Amino acid sequence: MENRKRIQDFNTYKRIDYNGYHIRIYYDTDGLDPRRDMYNLGTLYTAHRHYCPEENFKDHFEVEEVFEEQGGDFRDSFLNRYIALPVYLYDHSGVTVSTTPFHCPWDSGLFGIIAVSVEKVRKEYHWKRITTKRRTEIENALRSEIETLDQYYTGEVYGYEITPADNKTELLDSCGSFFGETGLQEINARCEAFIDGLKAA
Repeated sequence: MENRKRIQDFNTYKRIDYNGYHIRIYYDTDGLDPRRDMYNLGTLYTAHRHYCPEENFKDHFEVEEVFEEQGGDFRDSFLNRYIALPVYLYDHSGVTVSTTPFHCPWDSGLFGIIAVSVEKVRKEYHWKRITTKRRTEIENALRSEIETLDQYYTGEVYGYEITPADNKTELLDSCGSFFGETGLQEINARCEAFIDGLKAA
């Protein structure tokens, strides 16, 4: 029991007392891997010596097929077949990723791309045409996937436990793998709804 308390104290993010119950929000170090355990619209293609969250870039593409010679911009011919964003990685006392470049030129650089074929988008969304607005919508979905991966890398993954306020060992409900600020908001709403339901029963 003492060991469990030490573990709880170590990885607790926040404790909340609500309506006669206790909510412990904790850092979920065993959360789902967003690139391997969760559905994603896009595929992450990378060419890094140490990190390969999903697919190896060189197994699928030639650099000249994807990028223009100058500046690393996507070729129009590639964007006719794919909706894609560049992905950058910063590696210094931990890893963080983004779809925009980092300011440090020494510890960061192009990590790869996140892409989905136009054909797959048409099938998934039942679209005949990919308009500029629809392309932007898909780009935002891909950007969100990279934000979730970044939260996974930076430890912004949370879980919760609900116990009676007078009995911290009686576990009433728990769940993990909530990502980022949105995940914290979902935890709060879910826990309050669960406790309100207990009160109303």
